[in-house]
Amino acid sequence: MLIERLAKMYVQWGAPKQSIESDRRRNRQIQAVREFLEIIQKTGENRKELFEVSQQSKRKATKLSYLLLASDTEPAAVRDSFLRSGLLFKGQQNNKPELLMWLAGTEACARGIHPYIVFLIMSAYSGLEAANSEFLWLRERSKLQNAKLTEYIVPGDLTDNIEEALSEPLRFKRTIRIAGMPLAASAFAGCSLYYIEQILALVGPIGSFILTEMIAAARKRLISDEICTAQQAFLDLYSRQESESSTLDKGLMTGMEAFEESSQPDPDLIRTTTDIIMSAEAKILKATLSSMSDNEIASLLRCIEPIAHERLLSLISQGRQRRILTAIQHTDNVTGEKMLRDAQLFAQKLLSSYAPRNLRPGETLKIPELLRNLISSLLGRE
Repeated sequence: MLIERLAKMYVQWGAPKQSIESDRRRNRQIQAVREFLEIIQKTGENRKELFEVSQQSKRKATKLSYLLLASDTEPAAVRDSFLRSGLLFKGQQNNKPELLMWLAGTEACARGIHPYIVFLIMSAYSGLEAANSEFLWLRERSKLQNAKLTEYIVPGDLTDNIEEALSEPLRFKRTIRIAGMPLAASAFAGCSLYYIEQILALVGPIGSFILTEMIAAARKRLISDEICTAQQAFLDLYSRQESESSTLDKGLMTGMEAFEESSQPDPDLIRTTTDIIMSAEAKILKATLSSMSDNEIASLLRCIEPIAHERLLSLISQGRQRRILTAIQHTDNVTGEKMLRDAQLFAQKLLSSYAPRNLRPGETLKIPELLRNLISSLLGRE
């Protein structure tokens, strides 16, 4: 993600030039990003505090960012707000990298991306050297502020099988990506510290800090039965991932077995469905989910990336989240064709939510062009 942001910046502006003035400006910019990280972590979901911070901000871009987050602005509307404010122009060459940085950070926060990742995205706009130094700063800061976990074991399927599961680290890491951090943290909350330390080593320095925070929060929020449910859901996802040995066996298949349909997910399908969920308005998405059964939502979760898991689950009550996790446990392996049909069913229901009750003949639905194209692409797949 950092490389992608830097590549876009260099294409538009070229590599940052070294000068005393630019160094001073970059230092001020980095300090503002550090303050942004601290404020976002401190305020959490407190919109009133964010609004008060916005009133104290002197720079227009910073002020606008806090205001948009305080008003819970949809991610798709953030760019339009920057354009209407007069800070940005449609022609990218006329925009300053600092303003694009605040736009990128605000969009990422609005999408629910973790503040640590938002910080790294914004730091990338100051150049590769600054991005690297800020990564090191964040790592040291996280070590000092990170929650200290104590021993807390909840008997369950994952607790009993964690050692065997960790014997295949690549498979285990893949399951974490598919499950998403919230579900993974809820499952690991009941595991021994000995195994948690091994898990943290798998997800990298920043990922380990994020996961530790989420595990600590899950232990405060969930009762033992809920942790057991999360453990069973995670282990069920793990059991569906092909082990390295079965992958090798698949390469040795001959005859008609080689022509059987693969149950591996289609990356393009997952990416398209994820983009649809991240682009849809929250109230429309919430209405769509209310029209779907628990099994339909459980099936949809297999068709999207972890970041979309977080957005969907944030729009669902905790009681229904538990029912959906239970539904995932009892879902059999599915083919690529079934995943496509599940994703298309969701897209059709989303279209219905966008349609007004009294749609007149010839009247078009008021859907953003990007979202319209994504839905058309998904429904046109065979």
